[in-house]
Amino acid sequence: MFIPIPSASLYHPDHAAPGRVRRLILTAAGPLLLLIVPMALVTLYGERLPDRVYLQNWAIDTGHEPTWQGWVSQPLWGAMVWLEALLIVSFLYHWRLPQVQRALVAGSFLIGVATPVSGALWLLMLVDAPGPVARPAWLLMVEIAAAAGALALGWAAAGPLPPEPETTAAPPPHAPTMTLGPWQRAMFVTSAWSARRLLVAAVLAAVTAWTVSEGSGAWQGTTVLALWTVFEMAQARTRLQIDGSGVTVKAPWLPALRRTVPYPRIRFAEARSEAPDGRYKLDDSDAGWGVVGGKGPVLVLSLSDDRRFVYSTREAETAAALVNGWLSRQRRAETA
Repeated sequence: MFIPIPSASLYHPDHAAPGRVRRLILTAAGPLLLLIVPMALVTLYGERLPDRVYLQNWAIDTGHEPTWQGWVSQPLWGAMVWLEALLIVSFLYHWRLPQVQRALVAGSFLIGVATPVSGALWLLMLVDAPGPVARPAWLLMVEIAAAAGALALGWAAAGPLPPEPETTAAPPPHAPTMTLGPWQRAMFVTSAWSARRLLVAAVLAAVTAWTVSEGSGAWQGTTVLALWTVFEMAQARTRLQIDGSGVTVKAPWLPALRRTVPYPRIRFAEARSEAPDGRYKLDDSDAGWGVVGGKGPVLVLSLSDDRRFVYSTREAETAAALVNGWLSRQRRAETA
């Protein structure tokens, strides 16, 4: 049975608040730019463009004076409205998770900066064009550079994340604890497979191959599918390591994909017969994060921000005892 134990923690009930309003505004800005920028360009150059222009799937009739009424009748207007709503709802859903909010800002910049840059260049090439204009090969390289730059700009604009809360209390008496000598080190390694990740990766790979075989011109969508496939495949096998730096989860097939829970963020560890309620993946949720591969014993770390880290392993009891042993020795030494 889980017994909540109060701890001497520096935790603030809303540690994600700093910078949240800025991140929300930036998240909402992307789709708005995608709607406004083409309209502004047509207003400026409409008289010097062909009677009808196709700009990023927008069919723009330049034979008449551009109006907002005509603009909102475009087929993709509704899609942009839904996209704006999706971003805002996602932001509100992850209200206490600044890491996810930063990713939403980066995605919004990708939508609101990269796409208008590509469209603006294409539209400017049509100004005073005497006839049909072939799409230049260099435009693809510009689009790729604009996409990478937009992601980096959004990541930087989101600003620094608030510091994580820390805890200094020793694990409670009921938690399994391994006694460690003054010079002993903590080291534990195990791994896990996820059949669900493999299945999802296989489906995504099939969809990606289909888009390539169909010769889709939307390279951005195909690229996202391919990256998503690699991301899911990389998480099919994970490795848990407990050492002096904390508890680390990494994907051997993608070394860059790794996360560490440092000891100052851990209140205590426990072993459970099954995962607690909630969603536990390598990305954050309100419940926490981790790797859960179906039913079975799990290592559960109670974190200083009132969430959990969960990892499926048959050796959960040993792992929990090792973490608590390290915490007990470290924190008792600090208070001595």
